[in-house]
Amino acid sequence: MLKPAQKQINPFHLLKTEVAPWREIEGITAHLQEVLWSRQEEDGHWHFALDDNITMNAEFILFHRWIALDDKNLIRRLAQGILDRQSPDGSWNIFYNGPGNLSASIEAYFALRVAGYAKTHSALMKAREFILSQGGIASCRVFTKIWLALFELFPWDGVPMIPPEILLAPKALPFHIYEFSYWSRTTIIPLTILFHLQKTVKLDFNMDELYQDPADKYKTSILPPPEADESWIIKSSRWDMWWINWEQVFVAINKGVSVYESKIPIKPLRNFCVQRARKWILEHQELSGDWGGIQPPMLNSIMALHAMGMEISETPIQKGLKALYKFTRGLSSQIRVRNPRESVESAVLQSCVSPIWDTALSALALVESGAVPLDPRLQHAKEYLWEKRIQTKGDWAFKAKLKRGHPFAAWCFQYENSLYPDVDDSTVVTLVLHKLGMTVKELEPATHWLFSMQNSDGGWGTFDRDNNQTILNRIPFADLKSLIDPSNPDVTGHVLETLGELGFSKTKAVKRAIRYLRKTQRPDGSWFGRWGVNLLYGTTAAIVGLIKCGEPVNSPYIQRAIKFILARQNQDGGWGESCDSYGLNRVTAHDTSTPSQTAWAMMALQTAKYHQPEVGRAIQKGISFLSSRQVADGLEEPEFTGTGFPQHFFLRYDGYRNYFPLIALGRIRT
Repeated sequence: MLKPAQKQINPFHLLKTEVAPWREIEGITAHLQEVLWSRQEEDGHWHFALDDNITMNAEFILFHRWIALDDKNLIRRLAQGILDRQSPDGSWNIFYNGPGNLSASIEAYFALRVAGYAKTHSALMKAREFILSQGGIASCRVFTKIWLALFELFPWDGVPMIPPEILLAPKALPFHIYEFSYWSRTTIIPLTILFHLQKTVKLDFNMDELYQDPADKYKTSILPPPEADESWIIKSSRWDMWWINWEQVFVAINKGVSVYESKIPIKPLRNFCVQRARKWILEHQELSGDWGGIQPPMLNSIMALHAMGMEISETPIQKGLKALYKFTRGLSSQIRVRNPRESVESAVLQSCVSPIWDTALSALALVESGAVPLDPRLQHAKEYLWEKRIQTKGDWAFKAKLKRGHPFAAWCFQYENSLYPDVDDSTVVTLVLHKLGMTVKELEPATHWLFSMQNSDGGWGTFDRDNNQTILNRIPFADLKSLIDPSNPDVTGHVLETLGELGFSKTKAVKRAIRYLRKTQRPDGSWFGRWGVNLLYGTTAAIVGLIKCGEPVNSPYIQRAIKFILARQNQDGGWGESCDSYGLNRVTAHDTSTPSQTAWAMMALQTAKYHQPEVGRAIQKGISFLSSRQVADGLEEPEFTGTGFPQHFFLRYDGYRNYFPLIALGRIRT
């Protein structure tokens, strides 16, 4: 077992080559600082591109056809963006160098057909081989089947329905709309209108070639959802009846809903619920046109309004379209840098934009690596972030424990998402504002909001409080197993880091959060990473937060976590973990090293303040790895290290490769 040092000293003090790592640190630090300064916008903020997968482009093409927008140039460019990402085996994956994904490949194939590509095109022929080898359309996910149903290529009876009447569910039930996560809620409510109207567009082709057996086209049985790791979730006790097979119960209920939809002509509450859903959609549109700041509710809301008779020329739809174009790389003035894998002829719809997150972490990296907090450029960033604070109530207020009469402040992820600030962004922004000169007193509105969002189990979720009804992940619609937003270790760790920095270590809230983290630690010493890939992210966040709040470094559970980090170092000196590590049947292995994941591991080791030779050597090897990844615009990292939905949707934040290593190096240097 490692023993903590009695005093803080140079972590390389036992190495013979003490000077070399410091020279490397200085060189990489100067390079990354220069890169970050060069990317700051005139108003003080930072914004980097975000990569996800080609379903965004595919669905944007299908969306244009469904609402009869004939923008041939944009569709051509979106189609080129799909072709740019095709793998040699004909498939499309959902993360860099990952295996082909069936549903993504079907959506890509479908969109290319809609864009005018013949099924005899070489790219589509290769894709068809892959799709059929994986089971064809009959085996794809729910959302892919919804898109097919909207074009009469799949029967509605085979799509798990959520009727508009869900808006009438009482608070006592787990199906109340505010028991769904924010991203599910904003996506599902417009979908209930589309499910009710079942408005379709007929194409001049079919996709029968993507069925292994022609009879599969008419099979409407609901596939069982894939298994998911829920060991990190502390479940709500209200509906956690383990002896009930909820999947089977909900499949039976879904059959009843299908009969109700297709066979019962009179639905007394239906029109009321549809109009209520329409009103909810209009009330939740941002002034900028966004819905929830993410692609699915933006597409679904426009389609729902249009299906109910709203003309394309009307203001809500026009504002929504403009918001989507601002999310599109190649069109947007907000997204400056393209991915090198994309041709200049392509356009790429991002699922989201991340300016608040990028600004907070870029500013944190610069100040941690030695930039003077009073530097006018950093003060400009501080002013930008403070002006972006949200002071109006959104959906989160339904369960938050706000004190009456107390002002609050929170931050979202995007440029505009005033109804859905999140704990992670609010936490990091609060930390950065403090480091840039704001006092704890001045930041009381922010800390008040953070305390009001703490869950009953002691942890923090991301967008809502006590959003942990795991029964929702059992409904047939929930094949991504991500309809809820429970406490997670990485966000909780980030909150503890900020609260520790601001002097709240001895509060009851912090003690409850520490108990939550101790309860959710895995046997191998790691913690699950909800928003970053995966155990390296969760474990680093937990270690840093716990130690910032005064947990002893020599505690056995923290020592287990440090040993986990050390054991995961690769031969090249870096750390890496594949997106595949979320799967139930895969033992986490040493995967390709990446700068961002290496930085996370080094942050954990630095925070623990161990100075034994093995830790010093691990850090030195990590520094050498980062040095080896230097390129003109920072550090090279094509890999995806961000998570949207574990196992199903992953992200590559272009800023991660630069600001996380700079934070780690700055802390080691200090």
